[in-house]
Amino acid sequence: MTPELRNDYLEALDIPEFLYHKNDSIPRTEIIVQCLLVETSPEKSFCEPGDTKNLLVKMLSSIGLSLNNTTSISIQSGELEKNIKAYPARVVLVMGDSINSNSDNLFFTHHPRDILENPALKREVWEVLKKVKQCLS
Repeated sequence: MTPELRNDYLEALDIPEFLYHKNDSIPRTEIIVQCLLVETSPEKSFCEPGDTKNLLVKMLSSIGLSLNNTTSISIQSGELEKNIKAYPARVVLVMGDSINSNSDNLFFTHHPRDILENPALKREVWEVLKKVKQCLS
């Protein structure tokens, strides 16, 4: 439904004008999620249900995040800058290969599937997650 059609319906129903706008000139602000989660390899994706996603949920909850205040995407390594612009977030957490970027709020860590295969990576990942939490505070 277009804003104009919606306003026509509201006007026809005698809804007071202060409850709706006759024009759509209200400035719209972009919704920015807390954290953009980026994976650079779709193998055992954290976007799919399973052990990898379960570990991701635990990692996020350890720093006060949930899937509700994050956006998860899977990209090719050359698409990072474009996706950072397309999905505004306070922090970008890339899980997988390191990618060159000029972003100040960008962090790199191991993918949850790598942690499942090598639990010794947990400590290194925890150090990155603490920095992410600090950046979000």
